[in-house]
This record gives sequence, C-alpha cells and structure tokens, in this order.
Amino acid sequence: MQTYILFLIAGAGAAVMLVRYGRRLVGASPSGDGITEIDANEAAELIKGKNAVVVDVRTSAEYAAGRIPKATHIPLRQLPQRLGGLKKYQNRPIVVSCRTGRRSASACAYLAENGFEEVYNLKGGLRAWAHAKQMIES
Repeated sequence: MQTYILFLIAGAGAAVMLVRYGRRLVGASPSGDGITEIDANEAAELIKGKNAVVVDVRTSAEYAAGRIPKATHIPLRQLPQRLGGLKKYQNRPIVVSCRTGRRSASACAYLAENGFEEVYNLKGGLRAWAHAKQMIES
C-alpha cells in the first residue's frame, strides 16, 4: 500500500513538471504560445540598434493619447487589410505593442503566420514601456 501511494505522489509530481516545463522542452517561447516576448528595455535596444519597426495595434483613441516614437498605427481589426503595407518591413525586426500586451500577442501570431520571421511582442504593452521610463510621444 505504501509503495502504491509513493507511485501516485511521484506520478503527480511528474505530471506537474511536464505541464509546467513541457513547453520549454519543445522549443516554444517563454510565453508558451510561440510568440517571443521582450521587455521595454529590450524593445528600445531593438528599435535603436537594429532599426526595428514598431507596430501599435491599439484603437485610434488610445494611439492619440500617447505612443512609442515613430510607431506605425494599425488597429488590430485592420491588420488583415493592411498587411500588404507591412510587407516592405518583412526583413526587419518588428515590435508589436498595445496597452497591456494581449492584443499585440494576437497581432504577433498573425504576422508570424503570414511570413514575418522576426516579430516581438512588447510584454506588458505601453504600460510597461511607460513604467520603464521609455519615451512616449503624443
């Protein structure tokens, strides 16, 4: 009986470890969904050092209230129709931003599905950007 209980405990522990770390074993990004997330400082380095393009997928009102300098505004709902305009940046890194990082994660997935290879989600969105004391233009 004691052996049976030990096997159950070991099996439960293995299951927890598999769920918790299994995605890393198959090569997924830290976000677990194939999207590469970067923090505000990493994004700023990509923008300055590698001439990354910033795509802001927030609403027009959110964008007007403040944005990352030189960001291209494409509301998430318009991304499929405006994808052709981004094709010229297909060989450059693209940092996608929104308010919190959720909408931009969806945009990153869409861009990756459509042939963009170097796409990064701004983890925490514009909130994290402002918190890191990065420049915001209005």
